[in-house]
Amino acid sequence: MKTFDWTRLFAWPYKVYTQIVFWVIVFCLYILLKEYPQRMTGITLFCLVFQETLELVIPCYSQNLLVLPFFKRRKWFVGGLIYVVQLVILINLLPYLLNLIGRLFAKLFHITDVVTNWQDQHFAFTMVAFTVMASLAKVGVDRLIRDKEQKENELRHLKAQLNPHFLFNTLNNLYGLSVTESKKLPGLMLKLSELLRYSLYDTNQNYVAVSKELDYITNYVELERIRLSEKTDIQLAVSGDYNDQYLAPLLLIIFVENAFKHFSAAKEQTPFVHIGISIESSHLQLQVKNSVDPDYIPKVNKSKGGLGFNNVKQRLDLIYPQQYSLKTIKDANFFEIDLTIDLS
Repeated sequence: MKTFDWTRLFAWPYKVYTQIVFWVIVFCLYILLKEYPQRMTGITLFCLVFQETLELVIPCYSQNLLVLPFFKRRKWFVGGLIYVVQLVILINLLPYLLNLIGRLFAKLFHITDVVTNWQDQHFAFTMVAFTVMASLAKVGVDRLIRDKEQKENELRHLKAQLNPHFLFNTLNNLYGLSVTESKKLPGLMLKLSELLRYSLYDTNQNYVAVSKELDYITNYVELERIRLSEKTDIQLAVSGDYNDQYLAPLLLIIFVENAFKHFSAAKEQTPFVHIGISIESSHLQLQVKNSVDPDYIPKVNKSKGGLGFNNVKQRLDLIYPQQYSLKTIKDANFFEIDLTIDLS
């Protein structure tokens, strides 16, 4: 399934609803775990728990809105000074505020047993504990959101590299074919348009349906089959149930593209590219195998070569950490890639 973007809960306007729900839960937990039914019930219980919730709400927001921004800007002295002033004010004045609220409730609802002796509570300890916990929670959530945004920025950068890389390779193929076999160009151009439509529009999401990714690979293989005709043994086999399965877009195509880009064969042998994709129990397995001429020594271009392969390994590390295995097998006559991804 598509992953839920939890950071939306902490962005405007959803963060307002998130915080309201959080304090409602705290309010209910106070009732269930602390007050009811040992002490009181009815409107008296509501008034007491409301006061206890405010005892937590006020120091949390005063800490995170007034004090924590100074520490984030590394203004340690100013932040520490404001923190001490905040504690003094809360310890000395918050009990009177809660007593005032209690008397207001007593007047509004005509109750006589509402708690109005908050000066007897241990406010020094609770204020220090609540402000420290609020800061730790705020810093932790902000760090998680910042790490997620950094990861998304890296992925956007990698995708920006990926699309031109694919386009250049495909256009080179079309140019070579236009010189020799122009009758095949219409079919190739149609396949290319379908590939580009998916690459430009459908891959803006973090995850796409596996069926769409497989359609994309199928179109690419068909494009190569038209280009290479009967000169190459091209096989594509897909098996398993991939309904309701999702995958990060444009991960598998790089391995397929590299096989067609680098395959070769010895004299009097048929070159081949064999691709197998299977899905079982939310595990996707890709096997790509291409022939290699043992006497061929490829030219190494450090400025241009390897972009796609390095790109996809970086994306796998970012999107599926500890959830994939990637193996390469080099032989005198073939090169093979085995990739397994846990999609759950």
